[in-house]
Amino acid sequence: MELFRALGALIEPPRREHERIAEAIGLPRPPAPSVHGTVVGFQRYPHASVYLGPEGMMGGEARDRVAGFRSALGIDAEAEEDHLASLLALLAALDGWQREERDGARRALMQQARVTLVWEHLASWLGLYLASFEGCGDAFYEAWANLLGEALDEVTGDMELPRYLPAALRAAPGLADPRREGGGAFLAGLLAPVRAGAIVLRDDLVRLGDEVGLACRAGERRYVLRSFFAQDPAGTLRWLAGHAKGWSGRVAGRGPEPIARWWAERAIGSARLLAGLAEGAVAEGAAAAGVTGR
Repeated sequence: MELFRALGALIEPPRREHERIAEAIGLPRPPAPSVHGTVVGFQRYPHASVYLGPEGMMGGEARDRVAGFRSALGIDAEAEEDHLASLLALLAALDGWQREERDGARRALMQQARVTLVWEHLASWLGLYLASFEGCGDAFYEAWANLLGEALDEVTGDMELPRYLPAALRAAPGLADPRREGGGAFLAGLLAPVRAGAIVLRDDLVRLGDEVGLACRAGERRYVLRSFFAQDPAGTLRWLAGHAKGWSGRVAGRGPEPIARWWAERAIGSARLLAGLAEGAVAEGAAAAGVTGR
């Protein structure tokens, strides 16, 4: 279980001792802090709330769930308690406490706490998160993501897991349809992984601009997306539909089956909505140009 503590430390900004930790667990040498910033710090935020919260941002109910779990265990709150490093350190600690506990009933409670932590606060989003490191361009973080995925699969393989979905997934609304809920809700949903079933990174937006032939302006992701929709709504929607469909394949088989299936189905549902919106945008554009004969 110390492997999880080590892997959690290595997703934080690089420090001198990270080289020793990486070598001990068979990972490549950690990159420079600037690479961490490009790959992780400014794109792949290691906070559960970003991937499980309907706002797609740090904090909110998703972080409150982690805080409630820690409180139930009698553990003091932390400033970033939904941070991956904190969650993995807690998993390692629970394993140690369970091994040291002599009372059978308390040991059983510790085991149930481990299952809850893994199911509700780790496996619920890590398959999606770790998939985002595929092709990230850095060998260290790609190897780190693969090792963490393998370690989590090994742990869940030894657990009797719940048959119900994690609470955050059960409660998550789908991607908003702009024809009914407005453009603002639609844009916000595109950037909330639990609503869209996909992660849209800053690198993805650069790629979208290059492939569709759009000017990619500097700014936050919502601003960039709004600019793309203003330039070419149909092309942007088609690209996003393909992006969501691709994510369905990326998350399939990652982590426990019911969770992986949920993420894959959520991404496919978003892809269908986006493709339908793209067709509507093409028809509207044709009508505006007098092509349809209306």
